[in-house]
Amino acid sequence: MRIPCYFDPRFEPPAPFVRVTVDLKSLNIRGTIYFLIDTGASTTVLLDKDVNFLGIDVRRLKRAERDIGGIGGLISTYVVEDASLFFRAEDGGVVEEKLQLLVGRHDLSGLSYIERALIMRLPSLLGRDVIYRFKLVCDRYHNEVFLER
Repeated sequence: MRIPCYFDPRFEPPAPFVRVTVDLKSLNIRGTIYFLIDTGASTTVLLDKDVNFLGIDVRRLKRAERDIGGIGGLISTYVVEDASLFFRAEDGGVVEEKLQLLVGRHDLSGLSYIERALIMRLPSLLGRDVIYRFKLVCDRYHNEVFLER
């Protein structure tokens, strides 16, 4: 079973992405998100742009045990205990992966308009907690990127 992904040419060099339907059962929220496949991210996390797109009210969420950090510093982190990610396979089947999904929010106060705009462009990350459930092929030379089981 192979899940097709794609290289997004808006990044230089093009970055691997996958289309995922996210289901947050306890919040009664479902929507399509394009995740950056990030082997440097230990966990999968929804970031500001997609949090807003899905209409998630972080005040309804439990704080994570610790905030997560990266190049941009620490971000306030919340957890959705009953999340599911649905991937569409090449054969038309659907693959469901259940997980505790992290939701990250940057503190935008005190930032310039340009800094806020840059943060709001950051994609959500598909991390190793999900990637390691599959074989990841990321072959830019042959323009192939997919998850396989």
